[in-house]
Amino acid sequence: MTRAAFELHTDGLAGRPPTVAVTGEVDVTNAGDFAESVAALPGRRPLLLELSLLGYLDSAGFAALDRLLADDAVVLVLAPGSPIHRAAELVDLPFHDNADTAARSLE
Repeated sequence: MTRAAFELHTDGLAGRPPTVAVTGEVDVTNAGDFAESVAALPGRRPLLLELSLLGYLDSAGFAALDRLLADDAVVLVLAPGSPIHRAAELVDLPFHDNADTAARSLE
C-alpha cells in the first residue's frame, strides 16, 4: 500500500488564532501521524485547521479530526466546493466556511 502524504503550512498572522493549512491526503496510512503532527504544533489552542486544500480524507482521517475536536485542539475551516466539503457535511463534522468566521467563533 502506498503511503499518503500531507503537509502542514502555518501562518504568522498576529491578532488571530494560529492557522494551519493542510494539503495532500490523509488516510489510514498516515492519519495517526497527521493527528500527532497537529497536536505537537506549538502555540495556543485551539488552532484554526484549514482543510480546504486537502485533496482526500478517508474514515481514518475523519476519526483523527474527531479526536482533535474532542480535545478542543482545533476549529475546522472548510470552504464550500472544496474536495471534502460534502463528506464533512454528511458526517456532521463541525466546521466554518472561512477563517474569519472560525476566528470570530472563538471570541
